[in-house]
Amino acid sequence: MLINGGPLNGAPLNGGSAGGAAPPVYVVAGTGYLWRERVVLGGEDISDQLVEGWDADREEGAAGVGRIAFHLATGPVTPSDWKGRAVTIDYISTSAGLTTEARVLTGRVVTPIWDASSRVMTCECSDQLQQRVEGMPIEEIDALTAGTWSPDVFEPVEGRSRWDYAKERMGTRTASLDCDAYGVPRVTSWYAIAPAFVFGPGQVLDGTQNYDEADLSSLVNKVVIEADYRYARLRQRNERFSWVGGGFCGWYFPDSKELPTVAMVKDAVAGAGGQLLADFSWDLLWPSMPDPCLIGVPWTNYYEAEELLLGASFGMGRRWAQSVTERYQLNVVVPSSIDVAGEVIERTGGALEIESLLAEAWGDAPFSDGISSHTDERDESRRVLFLVVQLRQGVAIVVRTHRGTTVSWQVPTSMAMGIDLTHTLELDDLIRARGKCVRIATRADYQSGAAITTLTIALMRGGGEVTDPLTPPASVDEPQPDPGLVPTNLPTQLGGRDESPEYDDELPGFAGNYSAIDPGSAMYPRRFDIDAAEIPAEQRDELPVPIVATYLVAIPNDLLEL
Repeated sequence: MLINGGPLNGAPLNGGSAGGAAPPVYVVAGTGYLWRERVVLGGEDISDQLVEGWDADREEGAAGVGRIAFHLATGPVTPSDWKGRAVTIDYISTSAGLTTEARVLTGRVVTPIWDASSRVMTCECSDQLQQRVEGMPIEEIDALTAGTWSPDVFEPVEGRSRWDYAKERMGTRTASLDCDAYGVPRVTSWYAIAPAFVFGPGQVLDGTQNYDEADLSSLVNKVVIEADYRYARLRQRNERFSWVGGGFCGWYFPDSKELPTVAMVKDAVAGAGGQLLADFSWDLLWPSMPDPCLIGVPWTNYYEAEELLLGASFGMGRRWAQSVTERYQLNVVVPSSIDVAGEVIERTGGALEIESLLAEAWGDAPFSDGISSHTDERDESRRVLFLVVQLRQGVAIVVRTHRGTTVSWQVPTSMAMGIDLTHTLELDDLIRARGKCVRIATRADYQSGAAITTLTIALMRGGGEVTDPLTPPASVDEPQPDPGLVPTNLPTQLGGRDESPEYDDELPGFAGNYSAIDPGSAMYPRRFDIDAAEIPAEQRDELPVPIVATYLVAIPNDLLEL
């Protein structure tokens, strides 16, 4: 080969369109190139001051970096003055009378190093991907990354690093965030498409083809997402009761008896832990009448203020909030990879609790009449987003780990002009491989006179034909109670007579005494009680609801033949 002026196993310059939309460029050998660079630092072209050479390294998902060294002949030097200065590196190549150029790196000096003895300034440079993103408004980051984000999975955005926020969004995508050669942030997919450049026999520097296989421990083929979704189930249980004292005339003649009051019924409802429903009906003791029973006996009601009852029909409602936890186990799997390598599992997860002001005040809110019921205080949009974010993270994990195998090779930089991290490249030599370009590293060495670029592609290997949509499973609904509501008829027990049965303290309903009692007979306490139905423990205690779903992911098998 000739250095800076002879055949260097070449290729057509200016090849390949981004994304492989155009037919691939088949790189050919046997072309000679003259090359040089243009390095502009702080607005000044310092190309003629360069010594030793320069480096540029741009990698998928990382900041692009570079290194330049230049000689300062005279004058005092303050290295810190060089920090932050803008720098651009352009590669210029001439072949067959045609000159083309390509931007290699756009960035700033991050670390200036001064050698006083040789008066050489060495500058480490970067495209400052992180700092560029950090300076973006949230809306621009959202538009750039287009990832899925949930405040129930991540910390609030306010007061946090914008770079961390961008990484969170990118964690839900099978793509990477980096800068192009001009320092503009962009997102590139991980999936290979039709090749934009093809390198065949004779175009690759001898001994530089390299194959690096990913190890089994890094090949995650099953992501287990364990996510809890907790909310309040607001329950109301209604029961109906009736009590009949026998009617006015049966009570008044021939034997009057004690009667319960409206207040006693209300106290019984409250004592059972309930609230009186609005659709009650009171059969109050009759007002004064001259002959109510048509037996020639007048009736005077001296007890009207007590609201004595001859009968009652009423409903009681009880309310409580039950905690329901839907415990999801969502498995994101690559079945074909599991068949070959066995399960390599990574676990992740989170928890979401829906806070409800209604649940806090549930027992104090107005009770509804009618049948028993329950209402779930859910937030469906939050639940779906909470789970979708984690599912997309799971897919990104399995896809990323199935592209850990790489193939790399070296070519003269003039043969790599036009290649970007957006391209799919193909190698058709000792190794046959096709994959997405993940690294472009260039070294210009003045001692050898050569500019060499190392190209690296990532290969997806996994297999499978089915990829399931990432639709979260539905919540499990509990059926509403049977609408049938049969009233409970409450009994009466009366004391004060020799024939009165033994008092039963546990018998619900009304207990009292006859107005005219037999001497020496047992007297009953006057009271009114109800027995509320027991609430099952599965409706009171925290209710776990297991939900399991599996999502299949197919991984393309990129070309690889060794």
